[in-house]
Amino acid sequence: MNMLRTVFVLFLAFFGATQAWAGKDPSEVVHSATNELISELNKMTPEERTDDEVRRLVMTYIVPAIYQERIAKGALGKYWRLAKPEQRQSFIDRFRELQIRTYSGAFKAFSGEELSFEDARLNDKGNKALVKGKLVQTNGNVIPIDFRLFQSKKDQQWRVYDAVVSGLSMVKTYREQMSERLQGTNPGNADERMNALLNELKAEADAVSAKQTS
Repeated sequence: MNMLRTVFVLFLAFFGATQAWAGKDPSEVVHSATNELISELNKMTPEERTDDEVRRLVMTYIVPAIYQERIAKGALGKYWRLAKPEQRQSFIDRFRELQIRTYSGAFKAFSGEELSFEDARLNDKGNKALVKGKLVQTNGNVIPIDFRLFQSKKDQQWRVYDAVVSGLSMVKTYREQMSERLQGTNPGNADERMNALLNELKAEADAVSAKQTS
């Protein structure tokens, strides 16, 4: 499986289990969540990993725990402030849907990878954490992967808002992609350009879904 797809599976896997580990130390959250999800994936046969089953798991266990606004805001970067409130929410929804549909197939290919993590490193305020780890693939390759977490004031729950793979930030990668697509956007044309992007994201998500069900 492609490295980034592998890590995205773990990224989603973590999201899916965070609610069950609220209140724990961030390193405990990562350990518990990834170990549990990897165990569940390894129990499933290839026949059980259907598109419908994977999507059901994603929608039930993953979507409610994603720090959606923080990831979406990071992906849009400087263009976030040019978007209207309703456009921001639409971007959150459509960007999330595209990612879920694009990468949910990676669950099917997950098999045999192992993860290990160090203790969490907290910032001075104690509301952000870095958990450094490594992913050992079945061929012996070792990939450094770090999870960045944020603790919500509302529910004191730790959530991942970025994963850094071999020094490459997933949110930064998304931001570069969105920046390229929105290049030339300014206050005068922001409304039109943002609506066009939203339509593109919906079309891309629909295309991925159609391909998976064909």
